[in-house]
Amino acid sequence: MNVMTKLIATLLILTLQAISLTAWADFFQYTDQNGTVVMVDDESKIPNKYRKKTRTTKADSVSTSKTTSVRINNNQVFVPVRISYRDRTVDAWLLMDTGATSTVISISLANRLGIKPSSTERRLSRVADGRAIPSYRTRVDSMAVGPKLKYNAEVAIIPSNGPDMGFDGLLGMNFLGDFPYRLDMNTQLIEWQQ
Repeated sequence: MNVMTKLIATLLILTLQAISLTAWADFFQYTDQNGTVVMVDDESKIPNKYRKKTRTTKADSVSTSKTTSVRINNNQVFVPVRISYRDRTVDAWLLMDTGATSTVISISLANRLGIKPSSTERRLSRVADGRAIPSYRTRVDSMAVGPKLKYNAEVAIIPSNGPDMGFDGLLGMNFLGDFPYRLDMNTQLIEWQQ
C-alpha cells in the first residue's frame, strides 16, 4: 500500500467515525428571550439563564430491543415507564394518552420519587372537559420506556379526588412525540420506528 492509499483509507475511517458520532449526538433545545427556539448539540453552548428550561432529547445508542410490551385493558394502553428524580428511580404504569400535552403523574408517584412541593411550580392545567385545575410542574431527571430515554422531562402532578385508578398517571406527547412508534394492539407491543 502506498502512502496516498493509506492516507485516503485513514481519512475515510475518521470521516465514518465522525458521521456515526454525529448521528448519535444528544440535542438540547431552549427558547431565548425573543421567543426563538434554539437547538444545540453541546450543552455547554446553552447560556446559564436558560439551563433550567432546556429540553433534552437523548440520542439512542444501538439497542437490542425495538419493542416495548404494554398491557391493554378495555382499549386503554398501560405503558411501563421508569422515572428517575435525583437519587431515586421508580418503575410505574402510565396510561398512554396522545391527547395529553404533558406527562402527568399522581401524587402517590411523586411521593415515591421524593418530589417535594417546594421543588415544583404551581400552575393551572386544562383537562379534557375544558376545566382549568391546579397542578404542580417539575422536571424529572429522566423518563424511559423500553429503549427510549428522555432527559429533563417535564411532568405535571395533578391531585385526584376519586378512587385509585390502578395506574400512576398519563404518558403524554412531551414524551411520545419525540419517538416515532407504532402500537400493535394484537401483540400488545409498542414498535419503535427508529
